[in-house]
Amino acid sequence: MIEWLFNNPFIFGLITFVLMCIDWGLTILQESERKEHYFSHYQSYPINTIEGSPAFQSAVAKRRLINPKHFIASVIIGTTVSFALLLIPRGFSALFIGYIWGLFIIVCTQHLNNLFGYIASRKGLHGKLYLHQRTAYLIQSGRYFSIAILLLILSILSGSELIYGVTIAGFTSAFRQIVWLRKVPLIDKNDLPPDLEISKNEN
Repeated sequence: MIEWLFNNPFIFGLITFVLMCIDWGLTILQESERKEHYFSHYQSYPINTIEGSPAFQSAVAKRRLINPKHFIASVIIGTTVSFALLLIPRGFSALFIGYIWGLFIIVCTQHLNNLFGYIASRKGLHGKLYLHQRTAYLIQSGRYFSIAILLLILSILSGSELIYGVTIAGFTSAFRQIVWLRKVPLIDKNDLPPDLEISKNEN
Protein backbone atom coordinates (compact mmCIF):
# COMPACT_ATOMS: atom_id res chain seq x y z
CA MET A 1 0.00 0.00 0.00
CA ILE A 2 2.89 2.37 0.75
CA GLU A 3 4.18 1.94 -2.80
CA TRP A 4 0.69 2.57 -4.16
CA LEU A 5 0.36 5.77 -2.12
CA PHE A 6 3.84 6.86 -3.18
CA ASN A 7 2.73 6.49 -6.79
CA ASN A 8 -0.59 8.21 -6.05
CA PRO A 9 0.41 11.07 -3.72
CA PHE A 10 -2.82 13.00 -4.22
CA ILE A 11 -4.79 10.07 -2.78
CA PHE A 12 -2.56 10.40 0.27
CA GLY A 13 -3.39 14.11 0.41
CA LEU A 14 -7.11 13.43 -0.02
CA ILE A 15 -7.14 10.88 2.83
CA THR A 16 -5.24 13.38 5.00
CA PHE A 17 -7.89 15.99 4.21
CA VAL A 18 -10.65 13.51 5.14
CA LEU A 19 -8.90 12.67 8.43
CA MET A 20 -8.77 16.37 9.29
CA CYS A 21 -12.49 16.70 8.54
CA ILE A 22 -13.22 13.68 10.76
CA ASP A 23 -11.14 15.27 13.51
CA TRP A 24 -13.22 18.45 13.25
CA GLY A 25 -16.53 16.60 13.10
CA LEU A 26 -15.69 14.58 16.22
CA THR A 27 -14.69 17.77 18.02
CA ILE A 28 -18.08 19.35 17.26
CA LEU A 29 -19.93 16.16 18.30
CA GLN A 30 -17.96 16.11 21.53
CA GLU A 31 -18.76 19.77 22.24
CA SER A 32 -22.45 19.23 21.44
CA GLU A 33 -22.63 16.25 23.82
CA ARG A 34 -20.88 18.26 26.51
CA LYS A 35 -23.28 21.20 26.19
CA GLU A 36 -26.38 19.00 26.02
CA HIS A 37 -25.60 16.57 28.84
CA TYR A 38 -22.14 16.91 30.37
CA PHE A 39 -21.91 20.67 30.92
CA SER A 40 -23.16 20.44 34.51
CA HIS A 41 -20.30 18.03 35.32
CA TYR A 42 -17.30 19.59 33.60
CA GLN A 43 -15.85 23.06 33.11
CA SER A 44 -12.37 24.23 32.23
CA TYR A 45 -10.96 27.61 33.21
CA PRO A 46 -9.86 30.36 32.68
CA ILE A 47 -11.47 29.55 29.28
CA ASN A 48 -14.26 26.99 29.26
CA THR A 49 -13.39 24.89 26.20
CA ILE A 50 -12.61 21.34 25.12
CA GLU A 51 -10.54 22.49 22.12
CA GLY A 52 -6.79 22.42 22.62
CA SER A 53 -5.80 24.63 19.69
CA PRO A 54 -6.35 28.31 20.61
CA ALA A 55 -6.98 29.14 16.93
CA PHE A 56 -10.23 27.12 16.85
CA GLN A 57 -11.63 27.49 20.36
CA SER A 58 -14.13 30.17 19.37
CA ALA A 59 -15.48 28.19 16.39
CA VAL A 60 -15.81 25.01 18.46
CA ALA A 61 -17.78 26.89 21.12
CA LYS A 62 -20.26 27.91 18.39
CA ARG A 63 -20.43 24.27 17.21
CA ARG A 64 -19.90 25.13 13.55
CA LEU A 65 -19.84 21.83 11.67
CA ILE A 66 -18.31 23.61 8.67
CA ASN A 67 -15.72 26.17 9.64
CA PRO A 68 -14.10 28.04 6.71
CA LYS A 69 -10.83 28.56 8.59
CA HIS A 70 -10.43 24.85 9.37
CA PHE A 71 -11.63 23.79 5.92
CA ILE A 72 -9.07 26.01 4.17
CA ALA A 73 -6.33 24.77 6.52
CA SER A 74 -7.33 21.16 5.72
CA VAL A 75 -7.18 21.80 1.96
CA ILE A 76 -3.77 23.48 2.26
CA ILE A 77 -2.33 20.72 4.45
CA GLY A 78 -3.79 17.96 2.25
CA THR A 79 -2.27 19.57 -0.83
CA THR A 80 1.07 20.27 0.85
CA VAL A 81 1.58 16.69 2.07
CA SER A 82 0.77 15.41 -1.44
CA PHE A 83 3.59 17.44 -2.95
CA ALA A 84 5.87 16.62 0.00
CA LEU A 85 5.41 12.91 -0.68
CA LEU A 86 6.51 13.52 -4.26
CA LEU A 87 9.67 15.29 -3.12
CA ILE A 88 10.93 13.16 -0.24
CA PRO A 89 13.19 10.15 -0.93
CA ARG A 90 11.24 6.92 -1.42
CA GLY A 91 13.03 5.35 1.57
CA PHE A 92 11.35 7.85 3.90
CA SER A 93 7.85 7.60 2.40
CA ALA A 94 6.48 5.05 4.91
CA LEU A 95 7.85 7.07 7.84
CA PHE A 96 6.31 10.26 6.43
CA ILE A 97 2.92 8.68 5.77
CA GLY A 98 2.85 7.16 9.27
CA TYR A 99 3.77 10.50 10.83
CA ILE A 100 1.15 12.57 9.00
CA TRP A 101 -1.70 10.10 9.44
CA GLY A 102 -0.59 9.36 13.00
CA LEU A 103 -1.08 13.01 13.99
CA PHE A 104 -4.76 12.87 13.07
CA ILE A 105 -5.59 9.24 13.88
CA ILE A 106 -4.25 9.62 17.42
CA VAL A 107 -6.25 12.79 18.07
CA CYS A 108 -9.38 11.23 16.54
CA THR A 109 -9.14 8.27 18.91
CA GLN A 110 -8.88 10.71 21.82
CA HIS A 111 -12.02 12.49 20.61
CA LEU A 112 -13.83 9.15 20.45
CA ASN A 113 -12.62 8.32 23.95
CA ASN A 114 -13.99 11.61 25.29
CA LEU A 115 -17.21 11.37 23.30
CA PHE A 116 -17.99 7.85 24.51
CA GLY A 117 -17.17 8.98 28.04
CA TYR A 118 -19.58 11.91 27.79
CA ILE A 119 -22.34 9.66 26.43
CA ALA A 120 -21.77 7.05 29.15
CA SER A 121 -21.92 9.82 31.77
CA ARG A 122 -25.49 10.84 30.98
CA LYS A 123 -26.47 8.71 33.97
CA GLY A 124 -24.61 7.62 37.08
CA LEU A 125 -22.37 10.69 37.35
CA HIS A 126 -22.61 13.32 40.08
CA GLY A 127 -20.68 16.40 41.04
CA LYS A 128 -18.70 18.83 38.92
CA LEU A 129 -15.07 18.96 37.80
CA TYR A 130 -13.31 22.30 37.40
CA LEU A 131 -10.12 21.79 35.42
CA HIS A 132 -7.54 24.50 34.83
CA GLN A 133 -6.38 24.53 31.21
CA ARG A 134 -2.73 24.11 32.21
CA THR A 135 -3.67 20.95 34.10
CA ALA A 136 -5.77 19.75 31.16
CA TYR A 137 -2.85 20.19 28.76
CA LEU A 138 -0.56 18.25 31.10
CA ILE A 139 -3.09 15.42 31.38
CA GLN A 140 -3.53 15.25 27.61
CA SER A 141 0.22 15.38 27.06
CA GLY A 142 0.58 12.40 29.39
CA ARG A 143 -2.04 10.48 27.43
CA TYR A 144 -0.27 11.11 24.14
CA PHE A 145 3.09 10.24 25.68
CA SER A 146 1.71 6.93 26.98
CA ILE A 147 0.33 6.09 23.53
CA ALA A 148 3.70 6.98 22.00
CA ILE A 149 5.51 4.61 24.39
CA LEU A 150 3.19 1.76 23.33
CA LEU A 151 3.76 2.61 19.67
CA LEU A 152 7.51 2.74 20.22
CA ILE A 153 7.46 -0.80 21.60
CA LEU A 154 5.39 -1.95 18.62
CA SER A 155 7.82 -0.17 16.28
CA ILE A 156 10.81 -1.95 17.75
CA LEU A 157 9.08 -5.34 17.70
CA SER A 158 7.71 -4.98 14.16
CA GLY A 159 10.47 -2.93 12.56
CA SER A 160 7.73 -1.12 10.63
CA GLU A 161 8.74 2.31 9.35
CA LEU A 162 5.05 3.21 9.16
CA ILE A 163 4.60 2.54 12.89
CA TYR A 164 7.81 4.45 13.63
CA GLY A 165 6.19 7.41 11.87
CA VAL A 166 3.04 7.09 13.98
CA THR A 167 5.26 6.85 17.08
CA ILE A 168 6.97 10.13 16.23
CA ALA A 169 3.51 11.64 15.74
CA GLY A 170 2.59 10.49 19.25
CA PHE A 171 5.60 12.21 20.81
CA THR A 172 4.95 15.31 18.67
CA SER A 173 1.34 15.43 19.90
CA ALA A 174 2.53 15.22 23.51
CA PHE A 175 5.02 18.06 22.93
CA ARG A 176 2.37 20.18 21.20
CA GLN A 177 0.29 20.18 24.40
CA ILE A 178 3.27 21.58 26.31
CA VAL A 179 3.66 24.35 23.71
CA TRP A 180 -0.01 25.30 24.06
CA LEU A 181 0.28 25.12 27.86
CA ARG A 182 2.87 27.90 27.81
CA LYS A 183 0.26 30.30 26.41
CA VAL A 184 -2.13 29.73 29.33
CA PRO A 185 -1.90 31.91 32.47
CA LEU A 186 -0.20 30.31 35.45
CA ILE A 187 -2.39 28.68 38.08
CA ASP A 188 -2.96 31.20 40.85
CA LYS A 189 -1.26 30.46 44.18
CA ASN A 190 -4.67 30.56 45.92
CA ASP A 191 -6.29 28.56 43.13
CA LEU A 192 -10.06 28.23 43.52
CA PRO A 193 -12.71 26.86 41.13
CA PRO A 194 -14.62 29.59 39.24
CA ASP A 195 -17.82 29.47 41.35
CA LEU A 196 -15.87 29.76 44.59
CA GLU A 197 -13.75 32.54 43.07
CA ILE A 198 -16.93 34.51 42.37
CA SER A 199 -18.19 33.95 45.93
CA LYS A 200 -14.82 35.00 47.31
CA ASN A 201 -14.88 38.24 45.32
CA GLU A 202 -18.40 39.02 46.44
CA ASN A 203 -17.53 38.72 50.17
